[in-house]
Amino acid sequence: MKIEAETIDDILVLTPCDPIIDASSAADFKGQLVTWIQEGNTRILLDLSFIEFIDSSGLGAIISLLKLLAGKGDICLCGIRDQVMSLFKLTRMDRIFRFYSSPAEAVEAMKVAGIKAED
Repeated sequence: MKIEAETIDDILVLTPCDPIIDASSAADFKGQLVTWIQEGNTRILLDLSFIEFIDSSGLGAIISLLKLLAGKGDICLCGIRDQVMSLFKLTRMDRIFRFYSSPAEAVEAMKVAGIKAED
């Protein structure tokens, strides 16, 4: 899975470029995200604006990031399409993650939240 990465301040903005995150791509997706966290990135914004469909495997990969950060970082999501948001609502994960309409809005909110990467 191709994922574009950009750092804004100390926030890693990740944009998966494939339209689907399902059982066939979730392991690769998760593996790449885990690598970025292991490299010390603890403030992550997932821009899901290209994602048209996500299944439980894809959702599980995103949830595993939250567990891996274990309260020592921040993860937000932006650009969620209605169909994708319906899975977050169905699983009540809309209560766990913070969602923003655009990367700019999310980055600004993360800056204001003031959670800094650990040294």
